[in-house]
Amino acid sequence: MPAVVFDFDGLMIDSESEIAACIIEALAVRGVTLAIEEIAHLFGSTDDDTEWERVLAEVGDVTLAQLRVEVDAVLPARVDALPLLPGVIEVLDAARSAGWRTGIATGQERRRLDQHLARFGLLDRFDAIVTRREVSRGKPAPDIYLEVAERLGVAPGECIALEDSLPGCLSAGAAGMSVIVCPSPVTAGCAFPPGTRRVGSLIEVQLTARERAGDDG
Repeated sequence: MPAVVFDFDGLMIDSESEIAACIIEALAVRGVTLAIEEIAHLFGSTDDDTEWERVLAEVGDVTLAQLRVEVDAVLPARVDALPLLPGVIEVLDAARSAGWRTGIATGQERRRLDQHLARFGLLDRFDAIVTRREVSRGKPAPDIYLEVAERLGVAPGECIALEDSLPGCLSAGAAGMSVIVCPSPVTAGCAFPPGTRRVGSLIEVQLTARERAGDDG
């Protein structure tokens, strides 16, 4: 039985745009200008603190810890107002109709994830959910996707991973899954691995053997 595995942030809701906006606004108050293109490659991973510190050190006198405090003060309310992105329900319905299993592999905190899923009426739509805290290494390491495949009882090669970020794409690919990338506005300019299937919306995703084989045609 095949499976489809979703990322959450940036794929199911456009939270990455809100995160990026909060970061840029917090830095602007300090007189620091930062372009999305300078940080886009960092979205999708919870294990890039060193790289964030490097980027911040280059643009101004602010630490990652300070930035987190300022962003966390305004971000939750903005993210809680976001709608579900187009195509999520359609892919879940197609999976159910075809007998595919469904999962989530995300860096999101489980408590917050459950709140979001409950808000959209999706808490019972996934057969397995794995968060960053449940594995040794975060994306781009393959751990989280290997774990969700194991919980689903499906070989990684029989899974389609839906991702929006470069670290997520690399993670799912390293786990042996076929990857379909649906970039967020933040990650749209990232250089994804050659041959990666790319769509503009999850509405375009078809759950077929061809997709699992990674055929772009």
